[in-house]
Amino acid sequence: MSKDSITSQNSQPPAANQVVQTGLYSGPIPPPYILAGFKELMPDLPDRIVKMAEKGVDADVTRIDRESASLGRGQVFSFLLGLAGFGIAAVFAFNGMEAGAIAAAIGGVAPIIVAAIGNLHK
Repeated sequence: MSKDSITSQNSQPPAANQVVQTGLYSGPIPPPYILAGFKELMPDLPDRIVKMAEKGVDADVTRIDRESASLGRGQVFSFLLGLAGFGIAAVFAFNGMEAGAIAAAIGGVAPIIVAAIGNLHK
């Protein structure tokens, strides 16, 4: 060892190099070599992890189904509100109530615009 590696502040030689290993995986279940390590800790732990992942996937599918159904109902409802607004605007226009026709037309367009903007954020 060279004398340059020992400073006056530290009379000890430098410590041995340490190796740090990291890993990255994506998904609900860790890779097999990690599951094998869990099995060494607790024999039933990999089975519990897999069951937990299966429940999580089932819950995600159910949530997505509910969100899709809700989105579809919202689109139908906004379309019906828009159609009703345009129908009322037509009735007002034929009866000579221009201000009411304009207000009803704006009211008919509003739910469609709100639904479209809401879908942009999802």
